[in-house]
Amino acid sequence: MPAQTTHQSGLVLLTDPVGARSAAMGGAMTALRGDQTAVYTNPSSVALLKRKDFVLTHHSTIAGIRQIQSGWAYGTGRVGLGLSVAIHTADGFEARTGPTLNPIGTFNLFEFNAAFTYGQRIARDLYGGFTTRFLHEDVEADRASGFGLDLGLTYRPSESPFAIGASVLNLGKMDRLDLVASSLPREIRFGVTLDQTRYQASADYRLARFGSNGIHVGGEVVPVEILTIRLGYQSGHDTRSMSYGLGLRRKNWRLDYAFVPSSHGFEDAHRITLGIR
Repeated sequence: MPAQTTHQSGLVLLTDPVGARSAAMGGAMTALRGDQTAVYTNPSSVALLKRKDFVLTHHSTIAGIRQIQSGWAYGTGRVGLGLSVAIHTADGFEARTGPTLNPIGTFNLFEFNAAFTYGQRIARDLYGGFTTRFLHEDVEADRASGFGLDLGLTYRPSESPFAIGASVLNLGKMDRLDLVASSLPREIRFGVTLDQTRYQASADYRLARFGSNGIHVGGEVVPVEILTIRLGYQSGHDTRSMSYGLGLRRKNWRLDYAFVPSSHGFEDAHRITLGIR
């Protein structure tokens, strides 16, 4: 196979929502603010933070597939920065050399993602930001590394509850994996949000390099100070559409949970995020 041939990267960490809040709201995060995980869909959101934020997320789905993500961010409302690390593992994939009944063995998948994010106000009510990330994946005996870049803008008028955002995600490329160079799953996103004290509503449109384009819609309601209820929907995905979630908050601590049911016989996904401010 020619060395210059490219294929779609299998980097799940670049395509799945990060954090229980994002997953519960259908991934509609491009114009949202409020926690460290928002930088995964729009790096400019880090400048809108007005405090520090640490998160730790565990995600489990189909048997043997696990994700762990940890991140820290600090913002002043004008400038902000963030750090994040994520690991994705999956065990027990069957290996075959052809259409045989019995596999010749099994292999594991490992992905690693480390990122730095910076954002600042670049004009009145306009914020910009970028994320640079190091990527690594192991598939059976093959390994590849690479670098990615995300760019984002947010326009949030100070006297308005509305905000709009736009981002370009996953610019870059991986090294060759088994003689094949992997292209990152680049996305262009546009989003709008309505941000009120007791509720938020958000909608995104996603243009995907690989797969289908999609719409993401989500909302959250705070009926009492310690409880948040979330609901989301996304189109353009083969196995999931609706999502649901809850959040509990106590002083500087919060615990978020997301449930994402799957179709076509796949197992449902569960995410739990611990946040400390």
